[in-house]
Amino acid sequence: MIYVIAKLPCHEEGASKFIDFAKSDDGFSVTRAYKGFKHIELLVEEDNKTIYLYEQWDSKEEHQAYLNWRMETGFGDFMGEILEGEFSLSYLSNISA
Repeated sequence: MIYVIAKLPCHEEGASKFIDFAKSDDGFSVTRAYKGFKHIELLVEEDNKTIYLYEQWDSKEEHQAYLNWRMETGFGDFMGEILEGEFSLSYLSNISA
């Protein structure tokens, strides 16, 4: 299993739009049905603008396939409208320490 942390530095209206998207029929309900998906949480920093996504997937490749599919279906344009900084993505492994 792979852990994913995505950081989305949004403008304030953008954060609200992303939260609305996540709750919509095209949002996390679609993510949850994607092959390899295990878990997702949406976290908001105290500034109410910076969003973190904490995700678990079967593999990095399955997550990347999901991201590619999202970008092909217009998600990149949406992200361009809501972000005020650079999107970042980290892949992590649990070493069971």
